[in-house]
Amino acid sequence: MTAFEGFPEVCSTEQTSSPEAFEYWEELVGGAITEVSIAPTVDGPFEGQIRSADFGEVAVGTVRVQGHELRRTRRHIARADELHVLSSVVLGGGAEVEHAGNRVVLTPGSMIFYDTARPILWRSNAMIEDLTIRVPRQRVVDYLGIRADALPAGMVIGEGGVGFTLARFFQRVAELHRTDPQAAAVLAGSGIDLVGAAAVIAAGAQPGESQALALSGQQVLDYLRANFTDPGLTVDRIAQACRVSRRTLYRLVEEFEGGLGAMLRGLRVERARKLLESAEIGSIAMVATASGFASERQFYRVFREATGMTPGEYRMVARRRPVAR
Repeated sequence: MTAFEGFPEVCSTEQTSSPEAFEYWEELVGGAITEVSIAPTVDGPFEGQIRSADFGEVAVGTVRVQGHELRRTRRHIARADELHVLSSVVLGGGAEVEHAGNRVVLTPGSMIFYDTARPILWRSNAMIEDLTIRVPRQRVVDYLGIRADALPAGMVIGEGGVGFTLARFFQRVAELHRTDPQAAAVLAGSGIDLVGAAAVIAAGAQPGESQALALSGQQVLDYLRANFTDPGLTVDRIAQACRVSRRTLYRLVEEFEGGLGAMLRGLRVERARKLLESAEIGSIAMVATASGFASERQFYRVFREATGMTPGEYRMVARRRPVAR
């Protein structure tokens, strides 16, 4: 099972016999990411799973697969209908890569860029999991305003930071795709700013204003999702933690209806709904505290405005629903 449950397209070698597994895996990777050749590096049956989603210009895939060697050769490049830039974040395991004159070792949290117009040699000797974002090569060149040979191919951003910010962003895109594909496609398009910012950083330069704002915006969202259950969370604390001014913070969240306050209330109400539905916590007061509300009275007021029911009424209705089997 991969880290992201939301991808609508799921393919696996699980039902494929071992002699055919590598050929089938080549087809899966070629369709979801880019055309390559695959060879084993470990003994025993080969297993791999890929989850992918296409959002027009942006395609996203998560892969969990046993050790293998992957090659993209000039033969693959010559027959390609379209070339891409790939940005890949390692979620677990590791690999060795030779690409565009660079030799690098990938570890969990590191992020690398590939230019599919150039050969790639990639090797892993054990299970690895990663997330890859694919964008048309010319789109990235035009967006960054650089020559194609200046793309940051084979360049790596270290553990954490931008790589995991991208991974979390596209996880949310994939989750949204299940319920609102059109909204997910719009959100994925805005992710080009994040990919562009990461590419600029990988090349050793400073992101432009729009790219820097995209990164800061995702950092704010990540911080809010990690800390919204703290009832003492303030604007100053959020700004300080995300290393932005109050003014910039408000600018980053102004696209959300109701601003920062509405975002926090939405996160807290959603947590409360899940707790009430699961019967994980007994009393309403404890649900209020666990969801980040400063008081039970505030919880009742905000929850009723959001759902049209009191917490108690919502819990009664939720627990009467038939259990899915």
